[in-house]
Amino acid sequence: IVMFSCVSNLFKDEDFKSKISRKDIKKHNTFDSAWILIDKNVYSLENKEKDLLFLFQDYYGKNVKHYLKNNFKNKEIILILEKLKKRKIGVL
Repeated sequence: IVMFSCVSNLFKDEDFKSKISRKDIKKHNTFDSAWILIDKNVYSLENKEKDLLFLFQDYYGKNVKHYLKNNFKNKEIILILEKLKKRKIGVL
C-alpha cells in the first residue's frame, strides 16, 4: 500500500499532463500497442521491453494497481515503478 503513495512522488517533478480518454486506453490492449494504467497514470509499453510486456500481458488496456499490490513485494513494486517511470504518456 505504501508503494502506491510513492507513485505520485516519482512523478512530482514531471510536467507532462496529457489527458487521455479511457476509450483510447481500451484500444491499446494488444502486444503491439500495449498501454496500462496505475490509478490515473497511463503508461505505454514498447515491444523492446519484453519483460514489462510479459509481466502485464493479461492487463493491457487495464489498471494494474491491484495486480501489482496482490502479486509482488514492496521492493519488487518499486523496481517495476522505476521501469515504468520513463513510459508515462499521460493521465486520465
